[in-house]
Amino acid sequence: MRQQISEENERRVANMTEEEREQERLEVLEQLGSGASDLLKRVRAARLRNTTKAPAIAEGILVQNEQAPEVSREIPIVSLPGLATRRNISRVKSLEDFGKRGICILVPPILVKSSTRPSSPSKANRQLRFAALTPDDVYVYESAPVSPKRKAIALPPPPDAPDPSIISLGTFKENGLSRKRPLSPASPKGNDRPAQKITNDRSELEEGTPEYIRRRYFPDVPADDPSVSWMKPSSSNSEPVLLRFDLTGAPIPPEISAALPSHLGLHHHADGDHAGYTLDDIFLLSRSTVPAQRTAMLNILVGIARRLGMQARDPHHADGISELQGKEEELRKRILAAGLSAMNEKGGVGVRAIEVVWECVVGSNVLFDAERAELDLAPAIMSILQVPDFLIQTTEVLTQALLPPESLAQLLSIVYRISQESNTIAESIMKTPRLLPALIQTFLLTPIPPPSDTPLPNPVALQCLIVLASSSRTNAMALCEPADALLRFITMLPPTSPFPESVATDLLIETLRLYATLASYGLYSHIATSAASYFASLFAYIASSNSRTLKVAWAGLVEAWIVCAIDPHHTTPTHDILWSQVSSWGWGAEVLEFCQGITEKEGDAWAAIWNASSAWLEGARVNGIRGGEQERAKTLSTIQDGFIQGVEHSVVTASLEALRAELAQIHDTLLPERCQRLQRICMHARVLSSVVRLWLACTSIASTDTNVVAPLGTPPFNLPFTELSSFCAFVVSHSLWSLVTGVEQVACKHLATFLAYFHRLSRHIPGTSPDLWVAQGVAILERQLPGEEDHVFHTLGVILATLTPEFLGAMAPPSIWEKGGWSVIRPFLDYAIYPNREVSITPSDVTPESIMRCTTLRLASRSSLSSVPDEYRPTGLPLPHAWLTSPIDHLLRSGSSPVFKALPSSWDASEVDIVRTSLLLVKATQEIVVRYSLNQFALKRSEMIFACMKVFMLEHGQQQEYPSLATGDEEEVYRDSIVSKLMSDLLAPFTLCAASASSPSSKLPDINLEQASLPFLGSGTPFYQFYTDFLALYDAISFSHPIFASLLLPPLALTYPIDYRRILWADFAHVLRTVRTPVDQVIAGDLRDFLYPVEKGEMIGHYVGSLLQGSVDGFLRLVAIHHVACNIWPDLRSEEAEAEQEDVAKKLLKMVVEKGDGRVVREVLRYRQIREETVVYPPACFETSKEWIADRAEFAQQALGSELHERLQGVFYG
Repeated sequence: MRQQISEENERRVANMTEEEREQERLEVLEQLGSGASDLLKRVRAARLRNTTKAPAIAEGILVQNEQAPEVSREIPIVSLPGLATRRNISRVKSLEDFGKRGICILVPPILVKSSTRPSSPSKANRQLRFAALTPDDVYVYESAPVSPKRKAIALPPPPDAPDPSIISLGTFKENGLSRKRPLSPASPKGNDRPAQKITNDRSELEEGTPEYIRRRYFPDVPADDPSVSWMKPSSSNSEPVLLRFDLTGAPIPPEISAALPSHLGLHHHADGDHAGYTLDDIFLLSRSTVPAQRTAMLNILVGIARRLGMQARDPHHADGISELQGKEEELRKRILAAGLSAMNEKGGVGVRAIEVVWECVVGSNVLFDAERAELDLAPAIMSILQVPDFLIQTTEVLTQALLPPESLAQLLSIVYRISQESNTIAESIMKTPRLLPALIQTFLLTPIPPPSDTPLPNPVALQCLIVLASSSRTNAMALCEPADALLRFITMLPPTSPFPESVATDLLIETLRLYATLASYGLYSHIATSAASYFASLFAYIASSNSRTLKVAWAGLVEAWIVCAIDPHHTTPTHDILWSQVSSWGWGAEVLEFCQGITEKEGDAWAAIWNASSAWLEGARVNGIRGGEQERAKTLSTIQDGFIQGVEHSVVTASLEALRAELAQIHDTLLPERCQRLQRICMHARVLSSVVRLWLACTSIASTDTNVVAPLGTPPFNLPFTELSSFCAFVVSHSLWSLVTGVEQVACKHLATFLAYFHRLSRHIPGTSPDLWVAQGVAILERQLPGEEDHVFHTLGVILATLTPEFLGAMAPPSIWEKGGWSVIRPFLDYAIYPNREVSITPSDVTPESIMRCTTLRLASRSSLSSVPDEYRPTGLPLPHAWLTSPIDHLLRSGSSPVFKALPSSWDASEVDIVRTSLLLVKATQEIVVRYSLNQFALKRSEMIFACMKVFMLEHGQQQEYPSLATGDEEEVYRDSIVSKLMSDLLAPFTLCAASASSPSSKLPDINLEQASLPFLGSGTPFYQFYTDFLALYDAISFSHPIFASLLLPPLALTYPIDYRRILWADFAHVLRTVRTPVDQVIAGDLRDFLYPVEKGEMIGHYVGSLLQGSVDGFLRLVAIHHVACNIWPDLRSEEAEAEQEDVAKKLLKMVVEKGDGRVVREVLRYRQIREETVVYPPACFETSKEWIADRAEFAQQALGSELHERLQGVFYG
């Protein structure tokens, strides 16, 4: 090469003219200075010297320079097979001539790995010798992409078997990265042996390996010395396999992570051996100061959060991360924190941070109908979000308008999602300065016509406004002002709108829904008059449209405005819309025109139309001529035929069948599918409730009298009454009611409304007796959900109106009706239904009363109610099981009862009157629901016991802040003859006598007293404390009252802790002689509960002591005899009794025989029970049998000796 350059230079000089040569000479002198000639001479001399000292290279033989270092570095490099036929391959020219031309390659020191060298060698020792390269030593790899925009080409590894077509370029040296596959370089040729022989032992080791370092720098240290263990690489088998992710957030399997090439951007972390980033790597790099690196890590977090959300909704999702199963919530909080910390950044970092927050807050949640309930699904996420600070930050971002439209839309979705979480957050959104105007201006009031670079209006913004308005009346009133600007979406119908028709339709639908939401508070209904012409054009368009959702939205708005017009004094402001206006617009007839073209599968459209028609007929009954008779006739002429064999009949039948199928499968459904199933249940239930409501609205005025229970001559239109009645019986007893909580109650709310409407209808069905109607009403009352207080008041009123003295007969003492009957306890029952009149939740179907008083449209979540005292709870629904005994609860807390503080001056009743009336109502409803096998709505045994316990806790001498009429004597309430009789009647079905007679009440499922007392005592007062006070009160004032004494016994069952038995048998042992309750009068379901398992230890001593003192009788004596005898006789003891028990039994028998009277000795010696068989009551349990009496006599002889045994012969065999 040098010779070619020299020859080329000589030819160029020869072809130059004298002027050109002089010019070049001057330029060289100008560049090199005046000493250029001396410099060129020295270079020429050095070149001659180097030529004479060059090593001689013969074919296949390398002669080593004497000044070369001892260690040679041979770098054989490998190439790929088939290079001649493959594309995109960088080839080395003249590779075939490498061995023939004997090239010596001098590698600069910078290319030699020297990280293990203590210091740089001297200049004299810098000459390195390399082995001669042959074609077998060369590998040629495809070029790695230099830019991520180019197509990435993975480099395949060399084959295991040698291939002569592959050219080697040397051997790759270890650099800390694990080798993906062991290389198999070609075997050295025979002519390579001389070069290998002249190397020493160290030269055979690879430079940088632990053994190489030890031999070179620590030659005297043994290889297994612990002091050099730091040089050895850690075993890959002992390292934990960490979960790694690629740049999209997808997990990388460990076997793939160890084989991926480094140019994919997955090795920029501490552990260069594996491709991909661990969670710790990602969270660390997400705080990087390099924007591109931080953006990449946030993008990974987006992918991880998306997969975690899929996995949370479906644990078996294909794109889930099984390694993180059960850790989704904790990891989602960390990811959200990383996104929030970067939201203030500009450019791609901020954009990706918003996407991270969106994925954590919006993408990972299963949404229910959150417009009518607080979601409360992610309280931990909301705490991380720091909502007030986030809203301020969002306001700044929206006002600056620097983000792309996609990020702005995600930010809107985040605000919409957190508004669904709770009413408190919705209020924070409304109170954040400039946030609401920024949302409306950015996402709704866009320019018209829209420029090409401006995003279109976003319907999600209207959905957010609906949620904000639904959260409180205050928010709804604040949204009335910007609601005017939204008329633009109504005045410009979708066909003429400057926006795409689909977008314009969505905007129109959400605007109608927002107006309906405001009308549910009685607000903004004047717009129906102000924009009447636009709404008339809108109706014409909707009537010709095929959009089912649009028809549903319009019918819902018409229903709300009609309700506002029924009583204009209830709107805000009053007379905002008048009935005369509604009549002139003809909405009642127009809405029925929507029925044309709607199929039976569009149940939600039918429900909306029927509800709007019902509202129209209900308003006509109040404001129309002759009670709306003409309006009902027109409506019936339109719909009657359809309910015979038309589409309407098919819709009702299909909804009934669908509801049965959905309810049958609700238990076997995962959460995501369960949400969808509940939404379908909600839709079908709304269909049934709306059609029953329409049926009731079509009846005459006389048939609506709540005091009349009589069948109609002719129903307004046909319905499948038998199927509806059967379905009501099915759904009222369904376990769904115990499963749904919080937001899921929204789906069941329409089921509750359907039950309430059907109860009004059922009294017109032939065969419905008054007591059956009462039983249905009692069951339906407990199924009503928050917001349905009006239905509960109506149902309770008709039940109490039915339970007259004539209906009750001898059950009701005349003295109760003389004091006012049910009016004595009605204030307490009303308070149990509606404790806080300052908060009102709208019902499923708005009413003139609800639009005036309702403060929110959303159900409160369980967590928000848990911290609210009972007197401040917005509603008492659903009613607790023992809610009919609530008047007694107020008596016990009369000093702080809000009912006593608010009683009218005309109310005048005593404690005895309240207790009498309450117990009579409980007795009447208990007998009726049991008679019709509605057992789950009857009070359970423990609930009845605790209710009676509360009566005994009413000391007549307790101080009352609000005095009442005296009873006329100084005795306690429970000593009143009517009260005692009612309690005895209530407890009788739960005694052992009733159980042996197979009484229906005795078979009711039961709970323990600790659970039954929880609604009254709360979690802060244990039932044991109440029982202790109850026992002390018995000791003080009972005078052996039989009912009082019988209530001491249920907690003595062995299913309760030993503390209850210890306090009676030990601490209050002196009251045992006053408890004479017979065995068959014990309030229990099974006597075994007191007998097994057999007691041991301290309680046996208490039992023996009571028997020897003669202080127990009746039931308590049987219990003591049983446990003492079972601890003595081998045939009564368990088979696994220990040897120590034998000695205890003998001592116990001796004590009984020596110290007990004749009755005790006889009963202990002759007591017999078989655990596996029915319990035998006294005196049958003391009868002898020759099969076991002889064994006992023999055991007694062993324990007592012959003398005492002889004295017992008469007992055993007498």
